[in-house]
Amino acid sequence: MAERKSGSSPLYRRVRFRFTNHPITVWAGVILLRLYFEWIKLREELNGALVRFAKRSNNQIAPAEVMLSWFYGLALGAERFEHFTRYRRDRLLGELLGMKRFSSPDTLRRLFLRFGYREVTEVSERLMRFSLGRMRPILLGHTLDLDSTVMCRYGEQEGSLKGYNPQKPGRPSHHPLVGFLAEGRRLLWATLRSGNSGSANGSVEFLKQALTMLPVGHKIGLVRADAGFFEKRLLEYLEGEGLAYIIVVRLTEVVRKLVIHAIPSKAWRVVARGVEVADLGVSLPNWKGAQRRFVCLRQQISERPQARGKRLIDYPGYTYRVMVTSVPYAAEVVSRMYGGRADTENRIKELKEDLSLDTFCLKSFEATDAAFRMGGVLYNLLADFRETVLPRAWFERR
Repeated sequence: MAERKSGSSPLYRRVRFRFTNHPITVWAGVILLRLYFEWIKLREELNGALVRFAKRSNNQIAPAEVMLSWFYGLALGAERFEHFTRYRRDRLLGELLGMKRFSSPDTLRRLFLRFGYREVTEVSERLMRFSLGRMRPILLGHTLDLDSTVMCRYGEQEGSLKGYNPQKPGRPSHHPLVGFLAEGRRLLWATLRSGNSGSANGSVEFLKQALTMLPVGHKIGLVRADAGFFEKRLLEYLEGEGLAYIIVVRLTEVVRKLVIHAIPSKAWRVVARGVEVADLGVSLPNWKGAQRRFVCLRQQISERPQARGKRLIDYPGYTYRVMVTSVPYAAEVVSRMYGGRADTENRIKELKEDLSLDTFCLKSFEATDAAFRMGGVLYNLLADFRETVLPRAWFERR
């Protein structure tokens, strides 16, 4: 193929410019991701998981190829379905990825719209187990952090309802439930819910399903959750399964009277400047006599102006946090163990900002859930990709 003549810059005579008709791409680095996907045999796994979506048309793109396009597009920064058009128009990108055609936005939508509740469950469970298969086990067990997040919607999609939305009150949203493995920086399980769902709605069923995702030889050593998950049914399930837990207590009027007001001033122990802890056994009225350990943490506002917690009218100089736990360690140790849960917010940011999973929404609730869960599978694959390809010092980089 003929090449155009080269020229020089009028400002920099030594800089030569040359133009060619050969295809070029700005996404050449994605070849590393393709090599990793081929190494773990992702295409073969997708063929098995999506076998029921196969069509007989000679011109159709295989379902595994469409899902690979979804993975590559998210990894390259797509934020809308229409953004996949730019990858489809890049001739060299398809050759680098070993794909005859990069899937169009409509092809991706049609695939997800074919998902029903059964397909969403079966495919997501199989691929999530596959994405966690290479994770390293933890000697004392993984720490599982339960959390929920809000995904704002701007249409009339199924399940898009008004509920808790601190950023845009009154705006319809979806309210997914997620469970992260803290040490491995992996998503153990995730599911989409309607926007009017409470944080703990379906948490027991979610946890039962999440525990089946663990690879052989792995176990959960501790479950952490915020005040939204403080409910009797979840506590009873954790205790029945022998799972240690630390869950923040919702500071209702009953809790304030039974816990905070019942602790004498001498019972508070100073563990750091402006930080005091205390613990006691408590039985709430709806617990039918069952007693559980409460760990109380208070911080002096004058010493720690940025301290997080609830401020009470009766004690204006402090912020309070109360946790219910089955962990037998000292109160200060329990509070530090729970403090590591703050990193969950970074994991949620990665789902939303790195993979833009909060911006992909379809009319069908199951289709939106399928797209969200497949993005969760990619999240785990990229985590393993970092550990496989990058130096250990770079594991935590986004």
